Amino acid sequence: MEGIKNIIFDMGGVLIDLDREACIEEFRKLGFPEADEMLNTYRQKGIFKELEMGVISPQELYDYINREVGHHIPSEKIDKALCAFLTGLSTYKLDMLLHLREQYRIFMLSNTNAIMMPHIARTYFTQQGLTVDNYFERLFLSYEMGMLKPDPEIFEAVLNETGIKAKETLFIDDAEPNVETALSLGFRTYLPAQGEDLRHIFL
Repeated sequence: MEGIKNIIFDMGGVLIDLDREACIEEFRKLGFPEADEMLNTYRQKGIFKELEMGVISPQELYDYINREVGHHIPSEKIDKALCAFLTGLSTYKLDMLLHLREQYRIFMLSNTNAIMMPHIARTYFTQQGLTVDNYFERLFLSYEMGMLKPDPEIFEAVLNETGIKAKETLFIDDAEPNVETALSLGFRTYLPAQGEDLRHIFL
């Protein structure tokens, strides 16, 4: 960690554990098997990509799915299906983030959406009686920024808005294209394996 002053964490697959098949199965039960072609562990397609970019609202997603299936599905059921992608956040990672905040500037940079992020914030980041803002100096969320990883623009926006330097920043992400873009911009990077205990990085 020599020379590192800042750490940027991806969320899904790094902090939050994921189960894509559980999500797809929930959408199949709703009569929307097309989700299988659109939802990916690393980058979404179609209507779900538009949701992550903030191009459409959750209501527009609900309306789209209802048109596709030909009948009304309560929005709560669509939310539940999408959030089935998320399986948990280990408390050791929360402890790790708090400890790291004592030594580094800590940020989140995530491709996410206006349905999943509120669920994540109230379900997983409140486990220790705190809020997500206790763990990060700032959240950079794709749907709020109108940009997605691995596009260079989203990394450049983080640098510009925080004043941090890429060469002094460790970027941790489980998607290789995201890591490759960060490397090309001068970040230090780490690509964790699925389910990897991250604590060894900081020893």
